[in-house]
Amino acid sequence: MEDLYFNEIIEAVDGWRIGGGKDVRVKGVSIDSRTIQNGDLFFALKGERVDGHHYILPAMKSGAAGAVVSCVENIDEAYEHFPVICVKDTVTALGDLARYYRRKLPAKIIGITGSNGKTTTKEMTYHVLSQFGSVVRSQKSFNNYIGVPLTLFAIENKHHYGVLEMGTNAPGEILRLSEIGAPDVAVILNVSQTHLEGLGDTEGVASAKGEILENLSTEGVFVYNADNLWCVRIADRFPGKKISFGFSPHAQIRCTNAKKEGEGYRLVVNGCLEIDLPVPGYHNISNCLASFAVCHALGHNIYRLKEVFSSFHLPHMRMERQRIGNITLINDAYNANPESVRAALAYLQEMNAKGRRVFICGDMLELGSDTVRFHREIGERVAQTSIDLLWTVGEHAAEIAKAAKLSGMSERRIASFKETTDIPDSEMGEFRENDTVLIKGSRGMHMENIIEKLRKCLQNA
Repeated sequence: MEDLYFNEIIEAVDGWRIGGGKDVRVKGVSIDSRTIQNGDLFFALKGERVDGHHYILPAMKSGAAGAVVSCVENIDEAYEHFPVICVKDTVTALGDLARYYRRKLPAKIIGITGSNGKTTTKEMTYHVLSQFGSVVRSQKSFNNYIGVPLTLFAIENKHHYGVLEMGTNAPGEILRLSEIGAPDVAVILNVSQTHLEGLGDTEGVASAKGEILENLSTEGVFVYNADNLWCVRIADRFPGKKISFGFSPHAQIRCTNAKKEGEGYRLVVNGCLEIDLPVPGYHNISNCLASFAVCHALGHNIYRLKEVFSSFHLPHMRMERQRIGNITLINDAYNANPESVRAALAYLQEMNAKGRRVFICGDMLELGSDTVRFHREIGERVAQTSIDLLWTVGEHAAEIAKAAKLSGMSERRIASFKETTDIPDSEMGEFRENDTVLIKGSRGMHMENIIEKLRKCLQNA
């Protein structure tokens, strides 16, 4: 982070000062008293389980330059010479300071949103932009009111690009994140049935994703998926510069040919650029094209990127392949919604599996009143595939099992469990040599626990 002075921070967050006399220099921002560096400004955030106001003194002792608080009653004599800024809400203040800081940065900012593929595309965009300059990107899936500001604070004047992931489960969130990040390139990867509990329906999802354009810079570029009807509708209403990607003949960055190559694909982009994409999942071709479209939007020659993906790896828990004993396991358990589950099923079906194909699916959360319908649709699709064994985990996922059975899948090939802890070791022992097991489910289901359970069972066998 580039240095900021305490007095300019007070103005940026619309706060007032308590304690401390001089205008100290702030060298960084922290929300965790355990990781404070000398010169950091500590934001006392209130979480569901932890209130940062209880950790102001540890932050001060660790070298913090000051603190931002919202509870004046927690400030006592111990902080008499410690600069403190009081605000109405510390999360809002964190965003306000990030918005102020972003306007001082010369780096081009790329904001990425969509129902699926945000983190993977963020990593791909970081990977390809690194060929053209110094890049900072969101860590893990830092895509909310806290994660986006922290990513911005990691960008300095020496960096050429910042890649932000922006997520939402309620109207107005992307609007606020785009206000903070003010992107030069805004990317909407796709719009599908996600977070319907907060967004209502697919049209509500599209409206929420479209909020990213509200704060696109004047000369900014909108990058969108030409294969997604909702993205096309958003683009049709957008009056500014735009670049499309996809398989559509109307896409400006277009995949004109794709064939399976090992675990990944060999693509032809715009009829002449041949790319080896060494990652599983046909849906990742679209994510790859999006990263190329971002480069094109920034004025770079994408034909320099022929070999760029040779060293790329997917993020953790995204089609993550591992071998446990004599079983191949695909960990795609980071999150799940109807579209991403369909993509996972398509990948499992196209795999060159030597043994049985096993699909373990947990609840898809936050789908609102359509929860049962979406789970049943997945069950019907499973029954139409070459899946040999279906396990479901969770109350909603049980509807997948019921629908698969009603659609003709043999009951002997189906098992349902309430939680991952309910899966008995004896069931784990039923896996056979060369089975391929794909695990999918919403983050709240902690489906990755099945992997450790399987590992222990095999070790004890």
